[in-house]
Amino acid sequence: MNVLVVDDQYDVVQGVIAGVNWQELHIDHVYPAYGPDEVRTLLNHHHVHIMLCDIEMPLENGLELFKWVKAQFPAIECIFLSSYSEFEYAQEAIQLGCFDYILQPARYEDIQASIERAIHKIHANTHMQQVYEYGAYWRQNEEFLLENCVRSFMLDFRMHPQQLLRDLSNIHISVSAHAQFGSILIQLTKSNPNKETIKYELRSIVSELIEPYNLDLLFVQLDQVNYLALLYTEGLFDAPISELMKQFIDMAQNELGCSAACYISDIGEPEKLKLHYKALCHMRQQNVAIYSKVFTMQHLNKIKDSSYSFPNMQNWSMLISHNNIKTVRDQIHSYLLQQKQLGIMSAEFLARFHQDYIQIFLTAVNQLKLEVNDIFFEQYPYADYIEAYTSLDKMIDLVHFTLDYVQEHAGEAHHALSPIERAIDYINQNIEKNFSRAEVAEAIYLNPEYLSRLFKKAEGISLNDFIITRKMEISKSLLMSTHIPVHLIASKVGYSNFSYFSQVFKKHCGLTPLEYRQQQG
Repeated sequence: MNVLVVDDQYDVVQGVIAGVNWQELHIDHVYPAYGPDEVRTLLNHHHVHIMLCDIEMPLENGLELFKWVKAQFPAIECIFLSSYSEFEYAQEAIQLGCFDYILQPARYEDIQASIERAIHKIHANTHMQQVYEYGAYWRQNEEFLLENCVRSFMLDFRMHPQQLLRDLSNIHISVSAHAQFGSILIQLTKSNPNKETIKYELRSIVSELIEPYNLDLLFVQLDQVNYLALLYTEGLFDAPISELMKQFIDMAQNELGCSAACYISDIGEPEKLKLHYKALCHMRQQNVAIYSKVFTMQHLNKIKDSSYSFPNMQNWSMLISHNNIKTVRDQIHSYLLQQKQLGIMSAEFLARFHQDYIQIFLTAVNQLKLEVNDIFFEQYPYADYIEAYTSLDKMIDLVHFTLDYVQEHAGEAHHALSPIERAIDYINQNIEKNFSRAEVAEAIYLNPEYLSRLFKKAEGISLNDFIITRKMEISKSLLMSTHIPVHLIASKVGYSNFSYFSQVFKKHCGLTPLEYRQQQG
Protein backbone atom coordinates (compact mmCIF):
# COMPACT_ATOMS: atom_id res chain seq x y z
CA MET A 1 0.00 0.00 0.00
CA ASN A 2 1.33 3.46 -0.94
CA VAL A 3 0.79 6.97 0.46
CA LEU A 4 1.23 10.42 -1.12
CA VAL A 5 2.01 13.44 1.13
CA VAL A 6 1.19 16.81 -0.46
CA ASP A 7 2.09 20.27 0.90
CA ASP A 8 3.84 23.29 -0.58
CA GLN A 9 6.03 23.50 2.55
CA TYR A 10 9.03 21.18 2.46
CA ASP A 11 9.32 20.97 6.28
CA VAL A 12 5.69 19.91 6.68
CA VAL A 13 6.01 17.07 4.15
CA GLN A 14 9.28 15.84 5.62
CA GLY A 15 7.89 16.15 9.16
CA VAL A 16 4.94 13.88 8.33
CA ILE A 17 7.20 11.39 6.54
CA ALA A 18 9.55 11.28 9.54
CA GLY A 19 6.87 11.41 12.24
CA VAL A 20 4.56 8.57 11.14
CA ASN A 21 5.58 4.95 11.73
CA TRP A 22 4.98 3.69 8.19
CA GLN A 23 6.45 0.28 8.91
CA GLU A 24 3.88 -0.26 11.64
CA LEU A 25 1.15 0.62 9.12
CA HIS A 26 2.69 -1.77 6.54
CA ILE A 27 3.06 1.04 4.00
CA ASP A 28 5.34 0.13 1.09
CA HIS A 29 6.09 3.57 -0.36
CA VAL A 30 5.59 7.17 0.79
CA TYR A 31 5.85 9.74 -2.01
CA PRO A 32 6.41 13.46 -1.31
CA ALA A 33 4.84 16.13 -3.54
CA TYR A 34 5.09 19.91 -3.22
CA GLY A 35 2.56 21.08 -5.78
CA PRO A 36 -0.40 19.97 -7.95
CA ASP A 37 1.71 19.34 -11.09
CA GLU A 38 4.01 17.00 -9.17
CA VAL A 39 0.94 15.20 -7.78
CA ARG A 40 -0.46 14.57 -11.26
CA THR A 41 2.88 13.23 -12.47
CA LEU A 42 3.27 10.89 -9.49
CA LEU A 43 -0.28 9.56 -9.74
CA ASN A 44 0.16 8.82 -13.42
CA HIS A 45 3.28 6.77 -12.72
CA HIS A 46 2.61 5.20 -9.30
CA HIS A 47 -0.27 3.38 -7.65
CA VAL A 48 -1.37 5.46 -4.63
CA HIS A 49 -4.01 4.39 -2.10
CA ILE A 50 -4.06 7.32 0.39
CA MET A 51 -3.31 11.01 -0.14
CA LEU A 52 -2.51 13.39 2.73
CA CYS A 53 -3.08 16.89 1.40
CA ASP A 54 -2.89 20.51 2.52
CA ILE A 55 -5.72 22.85 1.44
CA GLU A 56 -4.03 26.23 0.98
CA MET A 57 -1.35 25.93 -1.72
CA PRO A 58 -0.17 28.34 -4.44
CA LEU A 59 -1.76 28.18 -7.90
CA GLU A 60 -4.31 25.48 -6.99
CA ASN A 61 -5.73 24.66 -3.57
CA GLY A 62 -6.10 21.16 -2.17
CA LEU A 63 -9.87 21.04 -2.70
CA GLU A 64 -9.56 21.70 -6.45
CA LEU A 65 -6.75 19.16 -6.66
CA PHE A 66 -8.88 16.56 -4.86
CA LYS A 67 -11.71 17.07 -7.39
CA TRP A 68 -9.28 16.09 -10.15
CA VAL A 69 -7.95 13.14 -8.14
CA LYS A 70 -11.46 11.79 -7.46
CA ALA A 71 -12.32 12.09 -11.16
CA GLN A 72 -9.16 10.30 -12.28
CA PHE A 73 -8.51 7.94 -9.38
CA PRO A 74 -11.79 7.48 -7.45
CA ALA A 75 -10.42 4.74 -5.20
CA ILE A 76 -7.87 7.06 -3.52
CA GLU A 77 -8.80 8.04 0.03
CA CYS A 78 -7.91 11.64 0.93
CA ILE A 79 -7.06 13.00 4.39
CA PHE A 80 -6.87 16.78 4.53
CA LEU A 81 -4.32 18.35 6.91
CA SER A 82 -5.21 22.00 7.26
CA SER A 83 -4.68 24.86 9.68
CA TYR A 84 -8.01 26.35 8.56
CA SER A 85 -10.77 25.60 11.06
CA GLU A 86 -13.53 27.39 9.10
CA PHE A 87 -16.61 25.18 8.72
CA GLU A 88 -16.85 25.95 4.99
CA TYR A 89 -13.53 24.22 4.27
CA ALA A 90 -14.48 21.11 6.21
CA GLN A 91 -17.98 21.07 4.70
CA GLU A 92 -16.67 21.26 1.13
CA ALA A 93 -14.04 18.61 1.86
CA ILE A 94 -16.69 16.24 3.21
CA GLN A 95 -19.00 16.94 0.27
CA LEU A 96 -16.16 16.06 -2.07
CA GLY A 97 -15.77 12.73 -0.26
CA CYS A 98 -12.60 13.11 1.78
CA PHE A 99 -11.98 10.42 4.37
CA ASP A 100 -10.91 12.72 7.22
CA TYR A 101 -10.20 16.40 7.96
CA ILE A 102 -7.47 17.05 10.56
CA LEU A 103 -6.71 20.51 11.93
CA GLN A 104 -3.04 21.43 12.14
CA PRO A 105 -0.99 21.43 14.22
CA ALA A 106 -1.80 17.78 14.93
CA ARG A 107 0.10 15.03 16.70
CA TYR A 108 1.72 12.52 14.38
CA GLU A 109 -0.07 9.81 16.41
CA ASP A 110 -3.44 11.34 15.38
CA ILE A 111 -2.37 11.49 11.73
CA GLN A 112 -1.18 7.86 11.93
CA ALA A 113 -4.47 6.81 13.55
CA SER A 114 -6.42 8.45 10.71
CA ILE A 115 -4.25 6.70 8.11
CA GLU A 116 -4.81 3.41 9.92
CA ARG A 117 -8.59 3.94 9.77
CA ALA A 118 -8.34 4.72 6.06
CA ILE A 119 -6.34 1.53 5.55
CA HIS A 120 -9.04 -0.44 7.39
CA LYS A 121 -11.65 1.14 5.15
CA ILE A 122 -9.70 0.34 1.99
CA HIS A 123 -9.28 -3.26 3.12
CA ALA A 124 -12.97 -3.44 4.02
CA ASN A 125 -14.00 -1.97 0.66
CA THR A 126 -11.73 -4.42 -1.12
CA HIS A 127 -13.27 -7.32 0.74
CA MET A 128 -16.79 -6.03 0.19
CA GLN A 129 -16.10 -5.64 -3.51
CA GLN A 130 -14.99 -9.23 -3.62
CA VAL A 131 -18.19 -10.16 -1.85
CA TYR A 132 -20.32 -8.40 -4.44
CA GLU A 133 -18.40 -10.15 -7.21
CA TYR A 134 -18.63 -13.58 -5.64
CA GLY A 135 -22.07 -14.05 -4.13
CA ALA A 136 -21.29 -17.50 -2.78
CA TYR A 137 -18.53 -16.00 -0.68
CA TRP A 138 -21.19 -14.24 1.44
CA ARG A 139 -22.78 -17.43 2.66
CA GLN A 140 -19.44 -19.03 3.50
CA ASN A 141 -18.02 -16.01 5.37
CA GLU A 142 -20.98 -14.41 7.08
CA GLU A 143 -19.05 -13.72 10.29
CA PHE A 144 -16.17 -12.09 8.46
CA LEU A 145 -18.60 -9.90 6.51
CA LEU A 146 -20.43 -8.92 9.67
CA GLU A 147 -17.24 -7.69 11.27
CA ASN A 148 -16.31 -5.73 8.16
CA CYS A 149 -19.78 -4.16 8.02
CA VAL A 150 -19.64 -2.98 11.61
CA ARG A 151 -15.98 -1.90 11.58
CA SER A 152 -16.39 0.04 8.35
CA PHE A 153 -19.45 1.80 9.71
CA MET A 154 -17.79 2.78 12.99
CA LEU A 155 -14.58 4.00 11.33
CA ASP A 156 -16.06 5.93 8.40
CA PHE A 157 -17.78 9.08 9.70
CA ARG A 158 -19.47 9.62 6.30
CA MET A 159 -21.25 6.26 6.28
CA HIS A 160 -24.95 6.66 7.09
CA PRO A 161 -26.73 4.24 9.47
CA GLN A 162 -29.02 3.21 6.62
CA GLN A 163 -25.97 1.87 4.77
CA LEU A 164 -25.12 -0.30 7.77
CA LEU A 165 -28.67 -1.64 7.87
CA ARG A 166 -28.51 -2.42 4.12
CA ASP A 167 -25.14 -4.17 4.51
CA LEU A 168 -26.51 -6.23 7.39
CA SER A 169 -29.55 -7.10 5.33
CA ASN A 170 -27.25 -8.37 2.55
CA ILE A 171 -25.89 -10.96 4.96
CA HIS A 172 -29.39 -11.84 6.14
CA ILE A 173 -29.44 -9.84 9.38
CA SER A 174 -32.63 -7.82 9.49
CA VAL A 175 -32.58 -4.68 11.66
CA SER A 176 -35.05 -1.80 11.38
CA ALA A 177 -34.23 1.90 11.65
CA HIS A 178 -36.20 1.99 14.94
CA ALA A 179 -34.45 -0.90 16.65
CA GLN A 180 -33.08 -0.15 20.12
CA PHE A 181 -29.35 -0.71 20.51
CA GLY A 182 -27.13 -0.99 23.56
CA SER A 183 -23.41 -0.86 22.75
CA ILE A 184 -20.77 -2.50 24.93
CA LEU A 185 -17.03 -2.13 24.38
CA ILE A 186 -15.17 -5.03 26.03
CA GLN A 187 -11.47 -4.50 26.75
CA LEU A 188 -9.41 -7.46 27.89
CA THR A 189 -7.04 -6.05 30.51
CA LYS A 190 -5.38 -9.41 31.11
CA SER A 191 -5.73 -12.52 28.98
CA ASN A 192 -3.96 -15.34 27.20
CA PRO A 193 -3.07 -13.78 23.80
CA ASN A 194 -2.42 -17.19 22.26
CA LYS A 195 -5.87 -18.53 22.99
CA GLU A 196 -7.48 -18.66 19.54
CA THR A 197 -10.99 -19.43 20.79
CA ILE A 198 -11.23 -16.45 23.16
CA LYS A 199 -13.52 -14.47 20.85
CA TYR A 200 -16.07 -17.27 20.61
CA GLU A 201 -15.96 -17.96 24.34
CA LEU A 202 -16.54 -14.29 25.18
CA ARG A 203 -19.44 -14.14 22.72
CA SER A 204 -20.88 -17.30 24.26
CA ILE A 205 -20.88 -15.73 27.74
CA VAL A 206 -22.62 -12.59 26.47
CA SER A 207 -25.20 -14.68 24.60
CA GLU A 208 -25.90 -16.74 27.70
CA LEU A 209 -26.42 -13.65 29.86
CA ILE A 210 -28.80 -11.84 27.48
CA GLU A 211 -30.89 -14.88 26.51
CA PRO A 212 -33.68 -14.26 29.07
CA TYR A 213 -34.22 -10.72 27.73
CA ASN A 214 -34.97 -11.54 24.06
CA LEU A 215 -32.04 -9.51 22.77
CA ASP A 216 -30.15 -10.15 19.54
CA LEU A 217 -26.36 -9.85 19.45
CA LEU A 218 -23.78 -8.64 16.95
CA PHE A 219 -20.34 -9.48 18.33
CA VAL A 220 -17.30 -7.99 16.59
CA GLN A 221 -13.60 -8.32 17.31
CA LEU A 222 -11.92 -4.91 16.87
CA ASP A 223 -8.35 -5.98 17.62
CA GLN A 224 -6.50 -8.44 19.85
CA VAL A 225 -7.94 -7.08 23.13
CA ASN A 226 -11.04 -5.06 22.18
CA TYR A 227 -14.48 -6.40 21.25
CA LEU A 228 -17.74 -4.67 20.45
CA ALA A 229 -21.05 -6.23 21.50
CA LEU A 230 -24.14 -4.64 19.95
CA LEU A 231 -27.29 -5.75 21.74
CA TYR A 232 -30.55 -4.87 20.00
CA THR A 233 -34.27 -5.48 19.97
CA GLU A 234 -37.25 -4.29 17.98
CA GLY A 235 -39.23 -4.04 21.21
CA LEU A 236 -38.62 -2.58 24.65
CA PHE A 237 -34.99 -2.64 25.75
CA ASP A 238 -35.30 -3.35 29.48
CA ALA A 239 -32.30 -5.60 30.19
CA PRO A 240 -30.15 -4.54 33.21
CA ILE A 241 -26.99 -4.23 31.14
CA SER A 242 -24.75 -2.95 33.93
CA GLU A 243 -25.60 -5.88 36.18
CA LEU A 244 -25.22 -8.35 33.31
CA MET A 245 -21.77 -7.00 32.47
CA LYS A 246 -20.68 -7.31 36.10
CA GLN A 247 -21.61 -10.99 35.81
CA PHE A 248 -19.74 -11.14 32.48
CA ILE A 249 -16.54 -9.83 34.12
CA ASP A 250 -16.82 -12.45 36.88
CA MET A 251 -17.50 -15.29 34.42
CA ALA A 252 -14.66 -14.25 32.10
CA GLN A 253 -12.30 -14.24 35.07
CA ASN A 254 -13.48 -17.53 36.56
CA GLU A 255 -14.05 -19.53 33.36
CA LEU A 256 -11.47 -18.07 30.97
CA GLY A 257 -8.86 -16.50 33.25
CA CYS A 258 -9.45 -13.10 31.58
CA SER A 259 -9.70 -9.74 33.29
CA ALA A 260 -11.94 -7.32 31.44
CA ALA A 261 -13.33 -3.80 31.52
CA CYS A 262 -16.79 -3.19 30.06
CA TYR A 263 -17.85 0.24 28.76
CA ILE A 264 -21.62 0.63 28.34
CA SER A 265 -23.43 3.21 26.22
CA ASP A 266 -26.90 4.62 26.59
CA ILE A 267 -29.75 2.95 24.67
CA GLY A 268 -30.63 4.38 21.26
CA GLU A 269 -31.62 3.82 17.65
CA PRO A 270 -29.08 3.01 14.89
CA GLU A 271 -28.50 6.69 14.15
CA LYS A 272 -26.91 7.00 17.63
CA LEU A 273 -24.48 4.09 17.18
CA LYS A 274 -21.49 6.16 16.06
CA LEU A 275 -21.99 8.73 18.80
CA HIS A 276 -22.24 5.96 21.38
CA TYR A 277 -19.15 4.21 19.99
CA LYS A 278 -17.18 7.45 20.27
CA ALA A 279 -18.32 7.76 23.91
CA LEU A 280 -17.22 4.18 24.59
CA CYS A 281 -13.76 4.87 23.18
CA HIS A 282 -13.53 7.99 25.33
CA MET A 283 -14.43 5.97 28.42
CA ARG A 284 -11.74 3.43 27.54
CA GLN A 285 -9.22 6.26 27.12
CA GLN A 286 -10.08 7.51 30.61
CA ASN A 287 -9.41 4.09 32.15
CA VAL A 288 -5.69 4.83 32.56
CA ALA A 289 -5.44 2.64 35.66
CA ILE A 290 -6.91 -0.33 33.71
CA TYR A 291 -9.68 -0.98 36.22
CA SER A 292 -11.43 -4.30 35.61
CA LYS A 293 -15.00 -3.09 36.10
CA VAL A 294 -18.12 -1.74 34.41
CA PHE A 295 -18.08 1.86 33.15
CA THR A 296 -21.13 3.91 32.18
CA MET A 297 -21.56 7.52 31.11
CA GLN A 298 -22.68 8.32 34.66
CA HIS A 299 -19.43 6.85 36.00
CA LEU A 300 -17.43 8.98 33.56
CA ASN A 301 -19.21 12.14 34.72
CA LYS A 302 -18.49 11.18 38.33
CA ILE A 303 -14.78 10.88 37.58
CA LYS A 304 -14.85 14.22 35.75
CA ASP A 305 -16.43 15.91 38.78
CA SER A 306 -13.85 14.42 41.19
CA SER A 307 -11.39 17.00 42.46
CA TYR A 308 -7.68 16.57 41.79
CA SER A 309 -5.97 15.90 45.11
CA PHE A 310 -2.87 18.06 44.81
CA PRO A 311 0.17 16.16 46.19
CA ASN A 312 3.01 17.72 48.16
CA MET A 313 5.00 18.60 45.05
CA GLN A 314 7.17 21.19 46.82
CA ASN A 315 8.43 18.56 49.25
CA TRP A 316 9.11 16.15 46.37
CA SER A 317 11.09 18.85 44.55
CA MET A 318 13.19 19.42 47.66
CA LEU A 319 13.78 15.69 48.11
CA ILE A 320 14.84 15.32 44.46
CA SER A 321 17.17 18.32 44.65
CA HIS A 322 18.84 16.69 47.66
CA ASN A 323 19.09 13.34 45.84
CA ASN A 324 16.80 11.66 48.37
CA ILE A 325 15.45 9.44 45.60
CA LYS A 326 14.18 6.45 47.57
CA THR A 327 11.96 8.62 49.78
CA VAL A 328 10.39 10.55 46.92
CA ARG A 329 9.95 7.35 44.86
CA ASP A 330 8.11 5.69 47.75
CA GLN A 331 5.93 8.76 48.32
CA ILE A 332 4.94 9.03 44.64
CA HIS A 333 4.10 5.32 44.46
CA SER A 334 2.03 5.60 47.62
CA TYR A 335 0.19 8.66 46.31
CA LEU A 336 -0.63 7.14 42.90
CA LEU A 337 -1.71 3.84 44.47
CA GLN A 338 -4.01 5.70 46.86
CA GLN A 339 -5.63 7.63 43.98
CA LYS A 340 -6.10 4.40 42.03
CA GLN A 341 -7.75 2.72 45.03
CA LEU A 342 -10.13 5.67 45.36
CA GLY A 343 -11.36 4.79 41.85
CA ILE A 344 -11.07 8.33 40.47
CA MET A 345 -7.95 8.06 38.32
CA SER A 346 -8.61 9.25 34.77
CA ALA A 347 -6.63 10.56 31.80
CA GLU A 348 -7.43 14.11 32.93
CA PHE A 349 -6.14 13.32 36.42
CA LEU A 350 -2.88 11.85 35.06
CA ALA A 351 -2.48 14.79 32.66
CA ARG A 352 -2.57 17.23 35.58
CA PHE A 353 -0.22 15.05 37.62
CA HIS A 354 2.10 14.76 34.60
CA GLN A 355 2.26 18.54 34.22
CA ASP A 356 2.87 19.14 37.95
CA TYR A 357 5.46 16.39 38.28
CA ILE A 358 7.52 17.47 35.25
CA GLN A 359 7.50 21.04 36.57
CA ILE A 360 8.92 20.05 39.97
CA PHE A 361 11.38 17.63 38.34
CA LEU A 362 12.77 20.37 36.09
CA THR A 363 12.93 22.76 39.04
CA ALA A 364 14.87 20.22 41.07
CA VAL A 365 17.37 19.35 38.33
CA ASN A 366 17.85 23.06 37.65
CA GLN A 367 18.84 23.51 41.29
CA LEU A 368 21.27 20.62 40.86
CA LYS A 369 22.74 22.34 37.78
CA LEU A 370 22.05 19.27 35.61
CA GLU A 371 21.73 19.48 31.84
CA VAL A 372 18.27 18.27 30.78
CA ASN A 373 17.70 19.95 27.40
CA ASP A 374 17.93 16.66 25.50
CA ILE A 375 16.79 14.22 28.17
CA PHE A 376 13.36 13.66 26.54
CA PHE A 377 14.79 13.32 23.05
CA GLU A 378 18.03 11.36 23.25
CA GLN A 379 17.63 9.29 26.44
CA TYR A 380 13.86 8.90 26.77
CA PRO A 381 11.51 8.72 23.75
CA TYR A 382 9.75 12.06 23.37
CA ALA A 383 6.52 10.37 22.29
CA ASP A 384 6.53 8.28 25.51
CA TYR A 385 7.10 11.45 27.54
CA ILE A 386 4.16 13.22 25.86
CA GLU A 387 1.86 10.19 26.13
CA ALA A 388 2.72 9.27 29.74
CA TYR A 389 -0.66 10.54 30.96
CA THR A 390 -2.54 7.94 28.90
CA SER A 391 -1.62 5.06 31.20
CA LEU A 392 -0.72 4.68 34.87
CA ASP A 393 2.01 2.21 33.89
CA LYS A 394 3.49 4.73 31.44
CA MET A 395 3.40 7.45 34.10
CA ILE A 396 5.19 5.21 36.59
CA ASP A 397 7.81 4.38 33.94
CA LEU A 398 8.39 8.12 33.41
CA VAL A 399 8.73 8.72 37.16
CA HIS A 400 11.23 5.85 37.45
CA PHE A 401 13.28 7.16 34.55
CA THR A 402 13.47 10.74 35.82
CA LEU A 403 14.37 9.66 39.36
CA ASP A 404 16.96 7.20 38.06
CA TYR A 405 18.41 10.01 35.95
CA VAL A 406 18.80 12.24 39.00
CA GLN A 407 20.27 9.41 41.05
CA GLU A 408 22.80 8.64 38.32
CA HIS A 409 23.89 12.21 37.56
CA ALA A 410 23.24 14.26 40.67
CA GLY A 411 26.10 13.07 42.92
CA GLU A 412 28.85 15.32 41.63
CA ALA A 413 26.48 18.15 40.68
CA HIS A 414 24.92 18.21 44.13
CA HIS A 415 28.26 18.31 45.92
CA ALA A 416 29.41 21.06 43.56
CA LEU A 417 26.76 23.39 45.04
CA SER A 418 27.98 25.13 48.16
CA PRO A 419 25.67 25.53 51.17
CA ILE A 420 25.48 29.25 50.38
CA GLU A 421 24.34 28.57 46.80
CA ARG A 422 21.74 26.09 48.02
CA ALA A 423 20.46 28.59 50.58
CA ILE A 424 20.17 31.34 47.96
CA ASP A 425 18.40 28.94 45.59
CA TYR A 426 15.88 28.14 48.32
CA ILE A 427 15.30 31.84 49.04
CA ASN A 428 14.74 32.64 45.35
CA GLN A 429 12.40 29.68 44.89
CA ASN A 430 10.28 30.61 47.93
CA ILE A 431 10.39 34.40 47.87
CA GLU A 432 6.59 34.63 48.07
CA LYS A 433 6.58 32.84 51.42
CA ASN A 434 7.17 34.14 54.94
CA PHE A 435 10.08 31.93 56.01
CA SER A 436 12.73 32.23 58.66
CA ARG A 437 16.47 31.60 58.83
CA ALA A 438 15.74 28.29 60.57
CA GLU A 439 13.50 27.13 57.72
CA VAL A 440 16.21 27.88 55.15
CA ALA A 441 18.72 25.90 57.21
CA GLU A 442 16.31 22.98 57.62
CA ALA A 443 15.67 22.89 53.86
CA ILE A 444 19.36 22.37 53.10
CA TYR A 445 19.99 20.12 56.11
CA LEU A 446 22.26 22.46 58.09
CA ASN A 447 22.28 23.85 61.62
CA PRO A 448 20.84 27.45 61.61
CA GLU A 449 23.74 28.92 63.59
CA TYR A 450 26.34 27.21 61.41
CA LEU A 451 24.61 28.38 58.22
CA SER A 452 24.44 31.95 59.56
CA ARG A 453 28.17 31.99 60.22
CA LEU A 454 28.94 30.58 56.77
CA PHE A 455 26.63 33.09 55.11
CA LYS A 456 28.07 36.08 56.97
CA LYS A 457 31.61 35.05 56.09
CA ALA A 458 30.83 34.43 52.40
CA GLU A 459 28.41 37.28 51.64
CA GLY A 460 29.41 39.89 54.21
CA ILE A 461 25.80 40.16 55.35
CA SER A 462 23.67 38.17 57.76
CA LEU A 463 21.25 35.59 56.39
CA ASN A 464 18.25 37.46 57.80
CA ASP A 465 19.42 40.73 56.23
CA PHE A 466 20.00 38.96 52.91
CA ILE A 467 16.42 37.63 52.93
CA ILE A 468 15.00 41.08 53.63
CA THR A 469 17.26 42.72 51.04
CA ARG A 470 16.21 40.21 48.39
CA LYS A 471 12.51 40.75 49.15
CA MET A 472 12.93 44.54 49.04
CA GLU A 473 14.78 44.39 45.70
CA ILE A 474 11.90 42.45 44.16
CA SER A 475 9.41 44.86 45.73
CA LYS A 476 11.21 47.88 44.25
CA SER A 477 11.27 46.21 40.82
CA LEU A 478 7.51 45.53 40.97
CA LEU A 479 6.78 49.07 42.16
CA MET A 480 8.75 50.55 39.25
CA SER A 481 7.68 48.23 36.43
CA THR A 482 4.05 47.37 37.24
CA HIS A 483 0.81 48.92 38.46
CA ILE A 484 0.17 46.14 40.95
CA PRO A 485 -1.37 47.55 44.18
CA VAL A 486 1.13 47.88 46.99
CA HIS A 487 -0.72 45.48 49.28
CA LEU A 488 -0.51 42.76 46.59
CA ILE A 489 3.21 43.38 46.13
CA ALA A 490 3.59 42.88 49.86
CA SER A 491 1.91 39.46 49.61
CA LYS A 492 4.08 38.52 46.64
CA VAL A 493 7.20 38.83 48.76
CA GLY A 494 5.79 37.05 51.79
CA TYR A 495 4.30 39.84 53.93
CA SER A 496 0.72 39.29 55.01
CA ASN A 497 0.74 42.44 57.22
CA PHE A 498 0.77 45.50 54.94
CA SER A 499 1.74 47.92 57.73
CA TYR A 500 4.74 45.83 58.72
CA PHE A 501 5.80 45.58 55.06
CA SER A 502 5.68 49.39 54.77
CA GLN A 503 7.80 49.76 57.90
CA VAL A 504 10.44 47.31 56.64
CA PHE A 505 10.45 48.92 53.19
CA LYS A 506 10.90 52.44 54.60
CA LYS A 507 13.70 51.27 56.89
CA HIS A 508 15.44 49.65 53.93
CA CYS A 509 14.81 52.32 51.27
CA GLY A 510 14.16 55.52 53.23
CA LEU A 511 10.73 55.91 51.63
CA THR A 512 7.34 54.25 51.98
CA PRO A 513 6.37 51.96 49.07
CA LEU A 514 3.91 54.54 47.71
CA GLU A 515 6.47 57.37 47.98
CA TYR A 516 9.04 55.21 46.20
CA ARG A 517 6.60 54.46 43.32
CA GLN A 518 5.70 58.15 42.95
CA GLN A 519 9.37 59.16 42.97
CA GLN A 520 10.24 56.59 40.31
CA GLY A 521 7.23 57.52 38.19
